[in-house]
Amino acid sequence: MKVTIHQPDLLPYSGFWFKMATSDAFIVSKHDQFQKHGYQRRVTMRDRWCSHMLEGKPSLVPITDVVVREGWQQRLVDTISGRYRGAPLWKQRGADLCERILAAEGTRLDEVNLSLIYLIRELLGLTTPILFTDPPQAHARDRLIEQVQAVGGDEYLAGAGGRAYMGEDPEGYFADHGITLTWSDHEHITGDSVVSLLMDLEDPMPAILRRAGDQQRL
Repeated sequence: MKVTIHQPDLLPYSGFWFKMATSDAFIVSKHDQFQKHGYQRRVTMRDRWCSHMLEGKPSLVPITDVVVREGWQQRLVDTISGRYRGAPLWKQRGADLCERILAAEGTRLDEVNLSLIYLIRELLGLTTPILFTDPPQAHARDRLIEQVQAVGGDEYLAGAGGRAYMGEDPEGYFADHGITLTWSDHEHITGDSVVSLLMDLEDPMPAILRRAGDQQRL
């Protein structure tokens, strides 16, 4: 079973959804440490940041301990409306997306972002199971191995950025633990939130599934 792991980011870019679409199971690593300037609390829309407002100044705490300020739904809808009202698919999809966001629930950062992840997952027609593990005890690549093993996986799909912290010979290290390590070859056409693809493309999936070297026109 091919497993991938990702933190619960805010309406993330296409690489997140590529990993979900091309795996058998998707682990949401909600127990990871909150990153003040990370993608758990912000994402670009039309090349400008869209950010959650948080209670207090959380630091060095798990994502599950961070609280999003009340009214996040309306703030997010206001930003999306302002950035995408002139987009090609706004009239077709804008109102529905905003209504779904206004109906979403959650207080903690992981709950809020997961409600949005489930929402987008449905809009994209993805069915990959979303799984959770107990808070892992290991660190770095051992943390990933622990989570993959916890759900019975034998292959791990890593994002290309993972090479920075995987250490020497990561493929061999994972193999020693009975896991095949593969790397995402997704080639994104925009670093913006998936909302850009939903509002610009009749079918966002070819862009989400785009691999390095693909020549098809979107």
